[in-house]
Amino acid sequence: MITSTSTISKVEQHLEKSVHYGDVIARLETAQVTEYSAKAVERMTRLDAALGFISQKIDIILVGGTNGKSLTIHFASKLFKEEGITVGECYSSHILSYNERICVNQHPLNNKAFSEAVATVFAACDREHIAATAFEVTTMASLIYFVQEGLSVALVEVSQGGCFDATAAFAAKLVAITRVANDNKEVLGSDLDLVSQQMVGLARPGVWVISAEQSKLRLQKMKEFALKNDILWAMPLRKLSALPYIYEQLYGRSASLGERIAQMYQEKVKNVFSPFLTGSSLSVRQGQRGRPTLEAKRHAVLNPVRTLKSFWTEQLDLLRGRFELLDKEKPTILLDNADNLDAIDNLLLGIRLLHYQRSLKGFVLILGVSIHIDLDEALRLIRYLLRKVSGTVFFIELPGGDASHNLQHLLRSAEMFGINARAFISFKEAFDEAKTMVDERHGLIAATGSAKVVASYWRTVRDIKRF
Repeated sequence: MITSTSTISKVEQHLEKSVHYGDVIARLETAQVTEYSAKAVERMTRLDAALGFISQKIDIILVGGTNGKSLTIHFASKLFKEEGITVGECYSSHILSYNERICVNQHPLNNKAFSEAVATVFAACDREHIAATAFEVTTMASLIYFVQEGLSVALVEVSQGGCFDATAAFAAKLVAITRVANDNKEVLGSDLDLVSQQMVGLARPGVWVISAEQSKLRLQKMKEFALKNDILWAMPLRKLSALPYIYEQLYGRSASLGERIAQMYQEKVKNVFSPFLTGSSLSVRQGQRGRPTLEAKRHAVLNPVRTLKSFWTEQLDLLRGRFELLDKEKPTILLDNADNLDAIDNLLLGIRLLHYQRSLKGFVLILGVSIHIDLDEALRLIRYLLRKVSGTVFFIELPGGDASHNLQHLLRSAEMFGINARAFISFKEAFDEAKTMVDERHGLIAATGSAKVVASYWRTVRDIKRF
């Protein structure tokens, strides 16, 4: 049975009086986190129908890939805002509270709005007997809120890859793929060509796909697969403006993909020309050739078009837990939610760049290692870092019951690689010990391994339960 919009409105009116934030969160936490299968797509399709085909009432842009999805959405959202377009951001994970998953112009929903939207989805799940995952529920709740607020665009993060992700149920206007790395093999497999095809498969025939994948060979294969399936393929990224030092090396491709998302949506979906998003200093429409006229030059001087370079210089910031540098703390704290090899490699690069910028006097890496990570490869990356930056590794168990490598096994393996390491039962114990080992002014404590490791810092060290 398909529920009408009027029926949903009555449910929402009732929920305003009856729903409790704590009850909603408790139910989300007991639900399965996510699932990658045809069943997930089927559930999402049924749920969308039960909610009056809410996904068809807003332009959806899907952002998939191995790493960098959230930051790409964040960057794209800032660019949309600069263009005067209010967009909704739907993320697949959070640090401290589920509210962080649903944002409008980078601002998370308050408890009341979040509770009502999520409770509306749960009501549909109960009515239609749909055992939706927490990811599916919060994603549908985001669309409900965005449509209710009159937003025209939703940037939706893909949870686990491609065509068997729940978000594949949506008819997206645009699909962006960050990059394809050899991680999450237990879900997507180890054949990266097949994985990339699954990611391209998020798009339906006639829909544009863009990617920040670094491998030219894989890009070519992705293009061939797209064209074979009548999917529109855009050229790879072209660099329009660099981010400030360190961030360009770490997240330049994510920012460029964010630029491309905003530009492609404006030009290909809305048929609107934007000098700002094309990196042009003169307001010249696409297809206009030749030198600008004197009148156009005078107009440009009197009415300068804001450039991407000045925009990123003034507006650059990152999401919580993504190379989050707390340089006002003593010592400096670096928090990162890296939970796979590709993300960890990027984080360690950032630490080396920090060291080159200003020599670190004392460095401790607090690390939880997921059971899914290739331990030998992770230790090789750490060994290379410690050859450049003198420091110690503190291994901890991943918080929240997430499966992690045994601490004693980690210590034995680190010893074989010549890495100076210690093990601690809790994050707080490791952090307190780390503070005694690094210089207050020029030292660095980095904590990583999962979003829950980052949350442990805020909860146990800073006593912050919600941002």
